[in-house]
Amino acid sequence: MSVICFLLFLLGFSLPAHSDEVLDAIEVTAEKDLSDFHLGSSEKLNPQSFERQNSALLSESLDDVSGVISSQNGGPGSRVSYFIRGTEARHVSFTIDSLKINDPSNTDRQFDSAFLMTPFLKEVTLYKGPQAVLFGSDAMGGLIDMKSRKGENAPETRLSINAGSFGTLDSSLSKDWKKGDEHQGSLTWSSLRTDGISRLNQKRYGAKERDGAHITQLTSSSRHRWAKSWESDFLISFLRGNNELDGVNEDNSQDAARSDQYLIQQKTNHELSSNSAVTLRNGLSRHQREIKTEASGRNSYESNLVQNELTYIKENKHYQFLLGLGHEQEEYLDSSLEKEANLFSTFIQSAIKKDSLKFQMGMRLENHSRYGGFQTGSAGVEYSFASQALSLQYSQGYKAPSLYQLYGPDLFGQQIGYKDLVPERNHSWVGKWSYSLETLSIEASVFRNNLANLITFTNQGFRNQNDFISEGIEFALDGTLGSFRVRPSLTHQSFRNTDGEILRRPNRQYNLKLAYFALEALEFYSNIQFFSERTDISDNGNFVKLNEFETVELGGRIEMGSSSYGILVKNVFDRNYEEVYGYSVMPRSVFLHYGKKF
Repeated sequence: MSVICFLLFLLGFSLPAHSDEVLDAIEVTAEKDLSDFHLGSSEKLNPQSFERQNSALLSESLDDVSGVISSQNGGPGSRVSYFIRGTEARHVSFTIDSLKINDPSNTDRQFDSAFLMTPFLKEVTLYKGPQAVLFGSDAMGGLIDMKSRKGENAPETRLSINAGSFGTLDSSLSKDWKKGDEHQGSLTWSSLRTDGISRLNQKRYGAKERDGAHITQLTSSSRHRWAKSWESDFLISFLRGNNELDGVNEDNSQDAARSDQYLIQQKTNHELSSNSAVTLRNGLSRHQREIKTEASGRNSYESNLVQNELTYIKENKHYQFLLGLGHEQEEYLDSSLEKEANLFSTFIQSAIKKDSLKFQMGMRLENHSRYGGFQTGSAGVEYSFASQALSLQYSQGYKAPSLYQLYGPDLFGQQIGYKDLVPERNHSWVGKWSYSLETLSIEASVFRNNLANLITFTNQGFRNQNDFISEGIEFALDGTLGSFRVRPSLTHQSFRNTDGEILRRPNRQYNLKLAYFALEALEFYSNIQFFSERTDISDNGNFVKLNEFETVELGGRIEMGSSSYGILVKNVFDRNYEEVYGYSVMPRSVFLHYGKKF
C-alpha cells in the first residue's frame, strides 16, 4: 500500500489547477487497449447483449460465447468456471477498466463471476488466447476485459427489473451524470434475490431443498478533465454475495457462504503531444470470503491485490508503441496462512501498419519475489485484401503459482503447499481468416495451445506435473437477410500428449442464434446450444462420462418509447443434464423484463 500512497502523493503535486476555460477532448490516452495489438479472435458483448438475457448476472451473458465452455456448481450464486480453447478455468484473467480482479484468496487465484452483475458495464470483450504481455499472470488462456460506464448517456436515469421462476427478482437503478464538459460519470445500484434450486442433482441424490442467493452491488465510475491535457478516471465498487450451500451428498445442511469484493482505482492520463500520452494507474482489489459448514464450522479468507502501473504510448497513422512499468502485490490471509508476493514487470508492445499488412510484437519481463525472473512474448502478422483478412498470431502465456499453492498449510499431517513450484506456461498459435461485408461476416480460426508445468493437487500436495496440447478449429458467421439475423458458430477441439484426463471440456460445441425483427423495435430471438459428452470425477474419485446435451432458449423484446419489455424462456425442453458431476442445472424457467429510461 505504501507504493500506491507514494505515487498518489506525487500525482497530487503534478496535477495542474482546474481552469474554467472550455477544454478540447483529449485525443490520445495511454490505455492498454488490446484491440490495437491483438490479431487473434475476440468477441464483444454490449448492453443489448446483457438485456436479452433478462438477467443482470454476467455469467448469463458469457454462457453462449463460441469457444468458451462454462460450468456451474448448481444454480444462481454457485461457482462459475470458464474454459477457453481447452485451457484450464484458472487460466482466464478478469479485468474491469484494466484493474485485475482475480481472487488471491482462491486456492488457484481464479475469479468466480457467480455474483458479478452487468448494469454498470458499457461493454465486455472476451479475448481468446494468452494476453500475458499486457496483462501478465492469469491471462494464460484468455482475458475477459470489462469497461465501466462513465456517464456516456448523461443526463439519463435507468431502471431495470427482471423477475421469474424460483422466486427470482433482480433490479438495478443507475444514473448517468455530467457537469459541463469536464466531469461525467455513472452511479449504479444492483440487487438480486432468488430462492434458487438445489445445488445437488436430484436424480443422483434425491435433493430437493432450494439453495437461495442474495447479491448487492454498488458502483461509481467517473471521468474528470482537470486541464487541457489532463484527465482522470475513478472507479469505486462494492459487491456482496450470499448463497446457501449443500453439504457433500447432503442437500438439507445449513451450509452457507458470503463473498465481499471491494474495488478502487484511479487512472490519470497526461497528453504529451498530439500523438503521445502517459498514464499512471493505481488500484486495489480486495476479497473477503466466509464459509460456514456443519462439518468444519466457520472459516474466513481475505486477500488483497495491489496494482501500480505507468504506461506510455506513441501512435500515428502507421504505428503504435506502448511501454509500461508495473508492480503487483498479492496478499493472502486466513487463520493458518499469511503470505505475500511482489511481482515487478516491464512490458513493451508495438503494432505497425503498412498498406495491407499489419505486424504486432510484444515482450514482458517479470521478476517475482519468490522464483525470480522470466519473460513472455507475442508476435503476429495480418494481411488484408478486398473484404478479407488472413492473420497468424503466436503468444506466450503464464500463470504464477498462487500463494496457497506455494505455502498452503498442513492438512491431515501433509504439507500441501510446495515452494519449488514454477509458473505454468502456454505457447499458443492461432491462424485466422475473416470475411466482412455490410450484411455478412465470417471468421474461421485454427488454434493450438501447448500447455506445460501445469499444477495439480496430488497426495503429496501441489506439484508441477501435467502437460498437454489443446488444438482445434472455430467457425462463426453473422448474417442479416431482410428482417432476419442468423449467427451459427462451432468449436471442435481435441487433446493429446496428456498426462491424465481432461475434465469438464467437451470436444464439440455448436451454437445457433436466430433473431427476427418483426418491427424495428420488436425482436424475437432464440439460442440453441449443443455440447458433446465430457469427463468429470465422481464421488468415489473415478472418472465418469457426462452425457451430451442441447439447450434451447426463446425470447422476445419490444421497445416502446423510453420503456422496454421482454420475456425469455430458458431450457425450453426442460433437459436434465450435468455440467459438473453431481450438481444441478436450471430446469425450464421463465423470466420477464421491464426497463425504463428517464
